Amino acid sequence: MPSKKSEILDVAIVGGGISGIYAGWRLATADAGASKKLRGRKHASKKLSVQVFEGSDRIGGRLLSAQSAHAAETVCEAGGMRYVSAQTWIRSLIENELKLPRFPQIVDLPQNIAYLRGWQLRGSQTTDASLLPYDLAWAEQQFLAEPKRSPNDLIGWAVAKLLPGVNVLTGEALDKYLQQAEVDGTPLYKHGFWNLLARAMTTEALALAKATIGYDSLGANANAVDMISEYFNFTPDVNYYLLDDGYDAVPWTLQERFVAAGGVVTPNAWLEGFDAATLPDGSQGVTLQFRSGHPSVMARAVVLAMPPRSIRLLAQRGPVLDPQKAPDVQVLLDSVEPIPLYKLFLVYPYAWWSAVGVSEGRSLTDIPVHQCYYWPSGPNGTMLKDGPGIIMAYNDQADVGFWGGLGAAARVARKTGAKARMYPRATANVAAAVNPFTARLRKNWHEHEAPYEMAAEMHRQLVLMHNVQFAPSPIDAAFMDWSADPFGGGVHFWNIGYKSWEVLHQMTQPKPDFPCYVCGEAWSTNQTWVEGALQTAEIMLQKHFGLPKPPWVTEPVAAAAQAAGAR
Repeated sequence: MPSKKSEILDVAIVGGGISGIYAGWRLATADAGASKKLRGRKHASKKLSVQVFEGSDRIGGRLLSAQSAHAAETVCEAGGMRYVSAQTWIRSLIENELKLPRFPQIVDLPQNIAYLRGWQLRGSQTTDASLLPYDLAWAEQQFLAEPKRSPNDLIGWAVAKLLPGVNVLTGEALDKYLQQAEVDGTPLYKHGFWNLLARAMTTEALALAKATIGYDSLGANANAVDMISEYFNFTPDVNYYLLDDGYDAVPWTLQERFVAAGGVVTPNAWLEGFDAATLPDGSQGVTLQFRSGHPSVMARAVVLAMPPRSIRLLAQRGPVLDPQKAPDVQVLLDSVEPIPLYKLFLVYPYAWWSAVGVSEGRSLTDIPVHQCYYWPSGPNGTMLKDGPGIIMAYNDQADVGFWGGLGAAARVARKTGAKARMYPRATANVAAAVNPFTARLRKNWHEHEAPYEMAAEMHRQLVLMHNVQFAPSPIDAAFMDWSADPFGGGVHFWNIGYKSWEVLHQMTQPKPDFPCYVCGEAWSTNQTWVEGALQTAEIMLQKHFGLPKPPWVTEPVAAAAQAAGAR
C-alpha cells in the first residue's frame, strides 16, 4: 500500500495483464513535471505514485508461460504465444527496449498433416481440389488450381468479389477503404462477416477454409470491417517470433522495472467496485473497494486494464458502470464480444509423430483437436533428438465447448471439495526450479493440470489424425480454457454496427468528465494480439496523461505486411 505521506495514489491500475503492467511502467518512469496533463496529478516530486492491483497471485493476464518438469529445456505457451515482425509496439518493446532473446516460429510446412473428414492429406495436397473431400463449386475449384493458392485463400477470394480491389490494399489504405465501403448501400461496418461470405462462397468452401486456416473464429459473424482488415493485413512474408524464456518474460521484466522505478504491485487484490470521491484538495478522484477485507484505496485516477468480462463482474455502480447514470458506457462495453480459446499440452516420452514424417510446425484437422503444434522440446526452438516430445492442441469457439465438457467433472469436484481425477504423471527426474522465474513457470503448469478424460481424449484424437498403430501414453498434461471467468474469452472481436476506429478512442476514457481510463486488447484495432493491448495503452497514455511516444519505438521494415495464419 502507499505510504502515509502519499495515501492518495496518483494512478491506481486494476489488472496485472500486459496492458496494466506496461501502463504502470510507463507512468512510473514518466517525468510528471514535463507533462502539463501530469503536473496537475502530482504536487511535489517529478514522479507519480502508481500502484497495480491484480486479483490473482501473478502478473501476466492472458499470457501464461508454463514449464513441465518433464520438459525442462523448453517453455510452453498456454496463453498468447508470439508476435510478428510487422507489429510496431510489441516488436519494438521486445527487441529495442527489453532486448529479450527470441527465435522464429515455424508454422505451416508442406509435409504436415491435414486430416479432413476422415481423409489424411499432407499440406502440399490441399491445393489440389480433386483430392479434397469437399464438394466445391466449379469456380472455387478453378481458383485453387491457380499457382500458389491454398484453401484459406478462398475467404479473400470471396471478399474480393464483393469489394473489388480490396485484396491489393494493406495498412492505412485498407483501413480507410473499409471504413468508407458499402455493400448493397449499407455501410460495411453494419454487415456481419459470415453474412457477407455466404453471398460469395459455398458452405463447403467456407468449411474447408476455416479448417485449413485453423480458426473457426476467422469466419465468424463479427464486424465485417475488422474481420476483413484482420484477414487482408496478414501476408506470409514476415516472421513469427517466440521468446526463449516464454512470453511471460515480457510482463515479468516490466514488473521488475516498474518496481525499481518506485511502483507497487499488489497481488490477490480483487476489485469489488469503484465510485467517485472528493479528494482533500477538493478535486475529483476515485475510491476503490476490494473484496476479502482488503482496505479501500483513493486515487486521482483509475486505469481499468481489464477485459470486458472482468469489468462486467465489478459492482455496476458509480458514474461509469451504473447503467442508469451512464447508459452510453454500457453501449461501449457491448461493442466487443469475447471469443473462447483453449490450449492443451501433452508431454510424451518421445516424439512418436516423427514416424509419419512430421516434426515441426502444425497439422490441421476438422475434429475437435483442430490445430496441433509440434512444440519445440529443446531450448531456442530446437527439437531434441532424444528426450520428450510435446504437442500443443489449440482451438476456438465450438471446439472449446467440446473440451470444456471433458473438464466439467473436475470443475464440480473442485467446487465441492472432492478429489478430481487428473491425468497421472510419471515421476520427473528433473532438478527443482533454481530461480524465481522458473519457479513461476513450473507453478503455472502445476496449477493448470489436465483432467484425465480430457488428456485421454486428446491423445485418442491425435493418434487418429496421425494414423499410427502405436503411440505411448502422455506422461504429463496441462490446459487452459480462456472462456472461464474472469477472462470470458481468450481474445475479442468487434460486434456488428460499431465503428471500431472511433470506439477505440472513446473507450480509453468512457466517461469524459471522470478520471477512469480503460486499456487492453479487447477495444483495439489489433484484437487477438498483445499488439492491441499496447496500442490502447499508448493511446490512453499519450492522449489522457500527456506522455510522449517512447524513443525506442520504430516502425517495422514492411509496415503494411503482417503474418498469415495462426496466432
